[in-house]
Amino acid sequence: MTNSQDLKFNAIENTDVIVGIDIAKNVHWAGIILPNGKEIKKSFSFHNNKKGFESLVETVKNILTMLNFEKAIIGMEPTGHYWKSCARYLQKIDWIHVVTVNPKKVKDSKELDDNCQTKNDKKDCITIARLIKDARFFEPYLPEGVWAELRNLSNTRAELVRKQNAVKNRLIATMDEYFPEYTKVFKKILSRTSEEILKKCPFPEDIKNFGKEELLKHIKETVKRGYSKKQVEKIYELAEESIGTNQGTYGAKFQIRMYIEEAEMLTRQIKMVEQELELQLKETGYYESLISIQGIGIVSASMFVGEVGEINRFDSYEQIRRYAGLNLVENSSGTHKGKSTISKRGRSLLRSILYKMAFTMVSTNKEIKELYKYLTTRKDNQLKKKQALVAVIGKILQIIYAVTTKNEEYKATRVFTQNRLEQLKVA
Repeated sequence: MTNSQDLKFNAIENTDVIVGIDIAKNVHWAGIILPNGKEIKKSFSFHNNKKGFESLVETVKNILTMLNFEKAIIGMEPTGHYWKSCARYLQKIDWIHVVTVNPKKVKDSKELDDNCQTKNDKKDCITIARLIKDARFFEPYLPEGVWAELRNLSNTRAELVRKQNAVKNRLIATMDEYFPEYTKVFKKILSRTSEEILKKCPFPEDIKNFGKEELLKHIKETVKRGYSKKQVEKIYELAEESIGTNQGTYGAKFQIRMYIEEAEMLTRQIKMVEQELELQLKETGYYESLISIQGIGIVSASMFVGEVGEINRFDSYEQIRRYAGLNLVENSSGTHKGKSTISKRGRSLLRSILYKMAFTMVSTNKEIKELYKYLTTRKDNQLKKKQALVAVIGKILQIIYAVTTKNEEYKATRVFTQNRLEQLKVA
């Protein structure tokens, strides 16, 4: 995944015409310029369907023939999802090189030509073409095969988890109104015991009418293992002195039933997706290497690969870190030297996966735990917890890149030698 400026300029030098496309839902706009920036055709529209794509290709081909040229580079903004169909279609044509441009760069560059903040599709496509001319573009990654399957499954699981969290929040909001003391006992509102109480007797009056002994008996029969007698007794005590409202309880109970049903459905769906993720991960050839790393589970490994795709397409682990938006940037001006922060210019879901992975590994992986401890306690350049976590993510990516590209299993001695571990402990 090399995106060096030299390679980009070489691509421009080997291109005869440059086409910028402003993507929309139904109708796209395209503008064509020469590598020297001269506009050779006014902006024109084409539909977001096969006939529209064919007309674009025919128009570009006719211009190449007329000028006795051979190759074209076509670029667009990777916003939304409408660009993907067009990009995939164009990628199949051997004389077309498809690239993408940063939407923020397009927005910042609109006023350069006419000093006017006007936004329209005719103008934007030429702006995109001129950014490509200046080698301000990136090679798009459109996963195929198992990589596309993992990407879709990864996004599906992330969406289901978001919905599950939303249901939990709505459930908590309802209980805060009718039984505000409830979440003091049940921090996890969708634990097995909590679910059974919410189904049977969610509000203080219901619990008191049901009775402590009957409630204990019901929980014992339904939950069986893993319930806490103290929790059940405590919730009964709090019901006796609750300050929750008792108005509209019928409708509120109906809400709770709907929320719990939805949460149970989402839990089943998440498990189904996780099973599919594991099956697809095994098809990549990375399964054994990733699972051998202590602290990385099947779900996190599958979602990581779903976001990254083929790890071999990157030249180093540093490129993966940049792809996630975890590369450090310095905020300095003149004599002022600001703090370094992460860029966040990358895949947000991948960042989230890596943060969770790091949290887990700091607790369960001996070597990573020692590194984290060293970074947060060393005398010189001591890092705060969040800073240390970002540094740890860099090490985790280095490990993942090494084991997957070499098709090896994780070995602690290759991460830190025994001498290095001793040094970390002493520090």
